[in-house]
Amino acid sequence: MINHTTFTPKVSGDQDASVKELFHQNEIEANKLVSLTMLLLSAGFIIAWVLNMAGVFLLDRLFFTVFILIALVFFGIAVFENRKHQGDHPKIKYYLMSTLIVVCAMVDALLSYNIALFIVFPLLISLRYYSEKYTARIAVFSAAAFTLSAAVGSWFQLGLLDLNFVDVAQDTLVPYGEDLYHAIETAGGFERSKYFFFYMSQALVPKLLQYAVFSVIAYLIAKCGKEMVIRQAEISAEASRIESELSVARDIQANMLPVIFPAFPDREEFDVFASMAPAKEVGGDFYDFFMVDERHLAVVVADVSGKGVPAALFMAIAKAMIKDHTELGTPLQQTFTKVNNLLCESNSEGLFVTAFEGVLDLVTGEFVFVNAGHEIPYICRNGEKYELYKLRPGFVLAGMEDMQYRTVTVNFEPGDKLFQYTDGVTEATNAEKELYGQERLTAVLEKNASKSPTELLPLVRADIDAFVGEAPQFDDITMMCLEYKKKMEIV
Repeated sequence: MINHTTFTPKVSGDQDASVKELFHQNEIEANKLVSLTMLLLSAGFIIAWVLNMAGVFLLDRLFFTVFILIALVFFGIAVFENRKHQGDHPKIKYYLMSTLIVVCAMVDALLSYNIALFIVFPLLISLRYYSEKYTARIAVFSAAAFTLSAAVGSWFQLGLLDLNFVDVAQDTLVPYGEDLYHAIETAGGFERSKYFFFYMSQALVPKLLQYAVFSVIAYLIAKCGKEMVIRQAEISAEASRIESELSVARDIQANMLPVIFPAFPDREEFDVFASMAPAKEVGGDFYDFFMVDERHLAVVVADVSGKGVPAALFMAIAKAMIKDHTELGTPLQQTFTKVNNLLCESNSEGLFVTAFEGVLDLVTGEFVFVNAGHEIPYICRNGEKYELYKLRPGFVLAGMEDMQYRTVTVNFEPGDKLFQYTDGVTEATNAEKELYGQERLTAVLEKNASKSPTELLPLVRADIDAFVGEAPQFDDITMMCLEYKKKMEIV
């Protein structure tokens, strides 16, 4: 719970907490900035004191020395307090501002410059940015400080403090006319007081008008700043909510895919391993493998067009439909035709799916597959190297109704393997905008042809990562490898 007296916007729940925390962090940074400003002013005052002692300034050395000591005490206390609490103290912003106003008013009284207002102005913005309650008090205090500085400055510049009247007052009063200057010069101490009120009005009224204008500008800037912070907090809260929901969606999607390996520890006839790395929180790629019956294993690798949430939702629908309609006795080409028509019915977003599904007969080794616009698979015969099984793919799913697909039959022998993937593998891009490509994939597969599915996929992914380097991932990367190890015995 933040105990600071800060501006509290009219938001609720997480947004309110987010806004408070944002103001709190900004307040700490502003306090540190004020302390730095005070250090720089302190250094400037020390330099000015040295110059004054050297006779560069025409100010009373004793008076100026006392002023410098007071200023340094103020600075020392404020900077020590800020350093001790690292800018995080409930009252430090008020103390820092008050100290600066007093010191700037003293500078203004001595030098009769507008440097004080130019220093206080950005700090007024910062203060009002954090605390509306303190605005009135700091405004009154500032006005009082500058009024006092005008009075002291007028008294000093008229020579009423027995300082060097001729050197100081001449430059100040000549603009008002030689007569006024000579009148004051020849007047007695008591008579000079009437000129004090005249000169103070000349110094005070413009100063207060400047302060009023600066205060209005500071208020408007601070108000706009607050609105921007509130809007930023709202966006941040909404982004956090979306991120949280996407995290849940990512977990749900991950749970939809088989992730426990070995997937069928009691089956010795085959080995299968797969992985999917989404480019965003959720992806459109998916893989699946399941037993159609005791002797038939189905494997699926697919890629939904697009990325993010729409692709993930369409992916879930497509995955469920393919699995539900894969039945023993129903040819795969008919399964894809039916799934294609169903996906076309509920495809208002115009998405499509490239999909590959194959069914392996564990008894005979017959592998029947259908390819709907997906990547061409690699097949590795026992003891040989991986080679692309070149075959023209069919049309994508959800692209057009009543599409006809055809199946391909490959006879597997024990030791043969299948490697299937999505285009995120070959289209992985490095910082020089070069594609990973088919040749690199073929080379790494040939190099590791003897590896088991569990060993092969991490090696391929490591080669992709080495090629891509620090470049961001633009597409989902999905791979699957199936090895037919032995024929199933019929009891």
